[in-house]
Amino acid sequence: MDTTLTYFRKSAFSRDALVYAGDLDTQPAEGTLPSVYYLDVGSRHINLCRNATQVTSPLLACKQHGMLGRSATIRGDITSSAHRNGAFSNAWTFVYMAEEFKWSIARWSNRWTLVDGRGNTVAGFERASFRASKIGTLNIMPGHPEHLVWLIVLTCELVHRTVKSSERAAHGS
Repeated sequence: MDTTLTYFRKSAFSRDALVYAGDLDTQPAEGTLPSVYYLDVGSRHINLCRNATQVTSPLLACKQHGMLGRSATIRGDITSSAHRNGAFSNAWTFVYMAEEFKWSIARWSNRWTLVDGRGNTVAGFERASFRASKIGTLNIMPGHPEHLVWLIVLTCELVHRTVKSSERAAHGS
């Protein structure tokens, strides 16, 4: 069975995100359903944590490099690297256990797909439209180790940030 996770903004003006199990339409009221992950998002970093109280000891810490943040190192229980797929691409590629995984973004769509080095679909993300707090829903195919799931959750947010940044630049804001 697929793992389905829903991303919500922590608050209206926060970059941080809460990730809940399941396909949710609205963010659960505080205290009713604990988040599975917390994403601490800064201008050049994303930390994947179990919850908001563990920000100082993240599961994975991603730091973007370069003037335009086109590459990143990811550290924690595992070490990985990630890079943008091209100069004008919003998609990212990361490495896990010597295998490349590539996020591809369909033009004019709110959906992107993660494929492994053999071209198999590993995960899909559908971005929420016209929602104040919901970012979107991630579906991860079954049978993947926990560390790979962590990388998928983190790099999905990296792709989301890149897409949002490109949209702001295109609209001049």
